[in-house]
Amino acid sequence: MEDAIEAYLPKTGRGRHLVLDPFLGVGTTMVEALKAGCNTMGCEINPFAVLAARAKADCVDLSLKGFGERVDTFRCALERFESGIDRKWGAGGDQAVAAVLETLDAARPPGFRSRIPFFSPPVEAKFLYALGWAAPLPEPDRTLFRAALGATMISYSNYSYEPSLSSRPGAGKPMIENASVVLLVCRKLDEMLEDIEWAQARFGTVWRPRRRVAVHASYFSSNVPARSVSLLITSPPYMNNYHYVRNTRPQVHWLGLIEGADDLRRCEQESFGKFWQTVRQAPQIDLDFCFPDLAEKIRHLRGLNVGRGPYGGPGWANYVTTYFNDSDRFLGLVRRQLRPGGRAVVVIGNSIVQGVEFKVDHLLAEMAERHRLEVEGIQIVRKKRVGNSIIDSSVRNGHHQGKHKTQLYDAALILRA
Repeated sequence: MEDAIEAYLPKTGRGRHLVLDPFLGVGTTMVEALKAGCNTMGCEINPFAVLAARAKADCVDLSLKGFGERVDTFRCALERFESGIDRKWGAGGDQAVAAVLETLDAARPPGFRSRIPFFSPPVEAKFLYALGWAAPLPEPDRTLFRAALGATMISYSNYSYEPSLSSRPGAGKPMIENASVVLLVCRKLDEMLEDIEWAQARFGTVWRPRRRVAVHASYFSSNVPARSVSLLITSPPYMNNYHYVRNTRPQVHWLGLIEGADDLRRCEQESFGKFWQTVRQAPQIDLDFCFPDLAEKIRHLRGLNVGRGPYGGPGWANYVTTYFNDSDRFLGLVRRQLRPGGRAVVVIGNSIVQGVEFKVDHLLAEMAERHRLEVEGIQIVRKKRVGNSIIDSSVRNGHHQGKHKTQLYDAALILRA
């Protein structure tokens, strides 16, 4: 992001320029734009990612003294509460904590379900107490505390990110019967305070007056004015079916960022590229635009492993088609929103689906030209990508033997309006 800003925006007068990230994530592009003195905007469908992005973008408005005092008060209050819970639990086990949990029941997310208890009873009591303590804080302190709770909660839960969200027993780890919440949350808050002190001292004067907007919505439903963007920097979801929204399901439920399962399903349906699970059983989906070479490749994919129905080529062809339909809509918006001479840097990777390689960067480049965007180049930014194991899986690679192993990579596609 920093390299793109230096390469494509003037050194002076950056307050007149808008940097856009249509798939904002946790706000890395936004932070780099603010450090450079640019106005910035981003769209993100995942409410927990939006919370983290806003915590970062607004950190320069924070009173360091006030925030530090609140962290110390929180630490003392939660340590006292934890000590009481630990004594009860040590004397009577989970049953002894049940009465405390009843008093905190209103804060428990009603729509959250998990195969095994997400928190053990003593940990759940500690987490709910911490969440309730942070609830009445003023902004931006409240957002920062909630971001810290969300960032640490998997660490003391019965779930794990190995390799993606699953139960600890499923990852070969024991259940957590009891653990400290205050230790990990306050460690995170201390790290955040250190980062904020650095950001305010180093960049406060150029960052503070800049416009910074993190929109909780799909990019397709956002209203970015035409010809308003000087530089677009983004990395859309890759065509790998990774479930970006579902992997933060605990955070969005326990932090009260969604009202229930219907909200989560809406996020999944509106997500860029969708997910294989949401389109695999639909009737055949076709491209919304003319691209004969891509259409032929999808037709070939649809004919693979037909006996497996939605779990074979037909289901994966629906997913790939949906992904490129969304990509075409994305490129149309990029063309409309970039200023004349403005640039877009889109980081994307190739994908292997049922043994068929899709060079997404090259395909997007051809699609961009159809939208009258100039392709200035494609630069490989990483030659080996984490996730190579999917190449050998029967789900992605089909059941073909002896095929050449295709390397996954990341590339930056550079476009000019």
